[in-house]
Amino acid sequence: VTQGLTESPYPARYRNMAKSLPPCVLVLGLLLVTAVRGFQLPKFEDDISVEAHEDHVVPRRHSGEIVAVVNAGHSETPAPPSFGLFVRVTEADLPYFGSFLKHYALLGVNKFYLMNQRFEEDHPELVAYVKNISLPTPAAIEFLSLDNIMHDDPVRTPGLVAAIGEDYIINVDADEYWVLPENVTDLTALVQEHPADIYYMRWIMVVSDELESELSSPYPANVGFPGKWMARRSIIPQPNVPFRMFGHHVVPTKTGAELQTLGDYKYGMNWTVGEKYNMSIQIFGKALPAYDSFSPGYIAHFWCRSFYDVILKTQRFNKGETCRSLSSYLKNLTEVPERLRTLAFLSLNTRDPMTVDAGRELMQVDTALQQKLVLEAACEGSREADVESIKSFHTSYLKYKEHLGEIMATGAYPEHWPETSLSMDSSLGLTVTDWLYSLD
Repeated sequence: VTQGLTESPYPARYRNMAKSLPPCVLVLGLLLVTAVRGFQLPKFEDDISVEAHEDHVVPRRHSGEIVAVVNAGHSETPAPPSFGLFVRVTEADLPYFGSFLKHYALLGVNKFYLMNQRFEEDHPELVAYVKNISLPTPAAIEFLSLDNIMHDDPVRTPGLVAAIGEDYIINVDADEYWVLPENVTDLTALVQEHPADIYYMRWIMVVSDELESELSSPYPANVGFPGKWMARRSIIPQPNVPFRMFGHHVVPTKTGAELQTLGDYKYGMNWTVGEKYNMSIQIFGKALPAYDSFSPGYIAHFWCRSFYDVILKTQRFNKGETCRSLSSYLKNLTEVPERLRTLAFLSLNTRDPMTVDAGRELMQVDTALQQKLVLEAACEGSREADVESIKSFHTSYLKYKEHLGEIMATGAYPEHWPETSLSMDSSLGLTVTDWLYSLD
């Protein structure tokens, strides 16, 4: 996993092979591969009843997992809609996780489903830390120990959807904060005033590459791509969620339903295949059009909350006696990890600027815990060596950023930005990752 975070995921021979093929062959190959893998276009998968419980994988539920229990009470009026949020969480998320939970509790989430492997055995400190977070509303928290988490598309994790009982499912990462429209008070008001089956929110990128920055509202930001979603639980296929290109950015849906969508739900790219072919091809599918012009808000994506944050993300799976030290990355600029390359691009990006303002602070940091974890992540063997390595790592990053800044100052940008993926390696020159590696 560490290798996947720091290196291009495809061998150079495959990338070079792809680049030598005509675009029409590449498109046909893409369609063939995705068809074989069960790719879901923005159509609906086979209608699988949500009552079919055979072959469901039942996740282990950590004892004592409920931090606070929702008291639904009794009423003659119809019960308000309920909202469940699932999110992957590791120790690297903890310095920022309290503000994430509090934000979504204020929006009206009824229950949080925290995903990891072997919570009880491998993450007791994480569990203890989360249990000590005080929420502003009576939301519940459940720890789901799942053996086969699909990290690129967590909704496909066996047993996850079956474990969620709320009416709506929210799919976000721990650094993504949904900002509702100014005149919408909470999720219940959103659903009641603007009913839909799918709500899709565009990414708005917030980054800071200072060592110990303290971001404060309002946050300077830029439009990103693509985004995240909330969907009615009943439209999601069970027990098996189909593979979809762009994974967790795409809502899995059943066959045959008439669905209503709100928001900027787009995950396709109009790829112009050179002057020779003189045509635009829609690849990766085009999502369901919104039935109304109303926007359900956007996702403030705190892609990097400080340089310490990006170290923790780079090293999050790097533990034990075989952990890789930060200093091992510093041999030359071409070994700058992919996440740092992307951070440099995002921090230099000036296209489509905007301001994130939710009327309050969104993201807060447990600075003491952040400092403790980042020193552990440096993995140099002593506190003094850890501190020095972090400084050197940041210096190496700034050198790469200066190099990239000189290129971008000439007007150079990824061709499709901001209508293309940040980190996917398409080997076709379509994404930010493709562009960054082409500069080596």
